[in-house]
Amino acid sequence: MKEELMERENGGEDHLLPLFLDLSQRLVVIFGGGGVGTRKAELFSRYGPVKVCSLNFSEGLLKLAERSGDRVETVRCDLSSGFSQHLQGAFLAVPATSDIKLNQAIEGECRGRGILVNRVDRRGEVVVPSIIRRGRVSIAISTEIPALSRYLRLRLEEEFSSSISEMARLLSAIRQESKAMVPSQEDRAAILRRILEDREVWRLLDLSYEKAYIRARSHIRPDERDSLDAGDPPQGLDR
Repeated sequence: MKEELMERENGGEDHLLPLFLDLSQRLVVIFGGGGVGTRKAELFSRYGPVKVCSLNFSEGLLKLAERSGDRVETVRCDLSSGFSQHLQGAFLAVPATSDIKLNQAIEGECRGRGILVNRVDRRGEVVVPSIIRRGRVSIAISTEIPALSRYLRLRLEEEFSSSISEMARLLSAIRQESKAMVPSQEDRAAILRRILEDREVWRLLDLSYEKAYIRARSHIRPDERDSLDAGDPPQGLDR
């Protein structure tokens, strides 16, 4: 009971719902133009508009704003004199100044206005995970220990080859095609499962997307499977 209470007070993992958010039209406001603010601006500007408010800006942040065009806006201001006006239109705020009390004041203001907060000094209500991207496939990792998150990301990057991205592309194509041929959603889902469990499809993805597609398509129309080897030498695809 004591351990459960401590976990709740510390904002344990059971309170976090993993989500993927479209930030392309959502403003992220970062307070602080130092190293931490720069890293946060580099991250969030990949996904949507960012405004950085600070009295001073790192050289890296100024270069980022220059090459990002309208994506990154820098606002030179004295935050100790007020910051509320800079939260107008914000979806998420990042208090990243060197002043702990100022960061706390910004967080309090955001909570009162329904603005999400990503803390940089401890776990807050918004946690940015370690991310692995392979084409259309995205994997997010979050743990209480940053070093563990990084370790898991590196291990998973070793496990997932580029074929996972091609598999996502293939399944997307088969899914669209099967909608016109297979009325039942359950049957379409079963087709995708069979393709994922077909080791030959995975093997062919490393050789030829087209041949992998023909093999995968045979799970919709089994009579087409023989066309997979059409034109191949007698020795087979392994040669």
